[in-house]
Amino acid sequence: MPLATQNYPSRGQTSVQELYQTEIGKLFLKRVSERNHEECQIDVSSGTLAEREFWAYCLAKQIGLFVPQVWFLDTFTTVQTWLDYPDGHIYKTSTGIMDLEARNIFDCVLFDWVTGQVDRHDANYLYDLKGCNVIPVDSAHSFLKYEGSMPDYLHLYEIKYTDKLNRKIKSNVFDKLFGLSEKKLKETVPLRNDHEWNALVDRVKKAESAPSIENLINLYRSKK
Repeated sequence: MPLATQNYPSRGQTSVQELYQTEIGKLFLKRVSERNHEECQIDVSSGTLAEREFWAYCLAKQIGLFVPQVWFLDTFTTVQTWLDYPDGHIYKTSTGIMDLEARNIFDCVLFDWVTGQVDRHDANYLYDLKGCNVIPVDSAHSFLKYEGSMPDYLHLYEIKYTDKLNRKIKSNVFDKLFGLSEKKLKETVPLRNDHEWNALVDRVKKAESAPSIENLINLYRSKK
């Protein structure tokens, strides 16, 4: 049963986005357009936005980072589990700056850095108030040959928790990521463009020497 169709809950995007109520819960279908790829300067032959979103989900699952489950339907279409949490934009405008948990932020930043995420604005993550956790969603703008931009939630954490930035974080996500062989990484993220693959491997190598949130911030700010 469709709950909402036609660009829901999009804020001006050109993809078709539809929310359905099913026997297994709410599911969110997203079908990207050719214009999406043109505006983002993405070569479809290297990996569509739908493929990149699915690859990002596969990597998150491989390293133990909680994100909504994603199913790959076709070259331009994904379906994902709908989680009933407010996104960062809604929470900030209605309630104010959120409380954040260091390990969760470290894990999410690590994921966004490695995937080269360029679109983690405040509507592309959810906020679990009970656990004070950020949940990345809509990770389609991943694995490009250029490095990503600092996520919105990281700016918030840097402002509010200055005294905790340089603490070394013990993280299972970190351990699992750097326990992956290059072969396993390639199986999980089967990039078809050599430049994008080399960029991914380079980001992973840089992150291995970043055991704190401050270290990860420095990776973003030292980009050339």
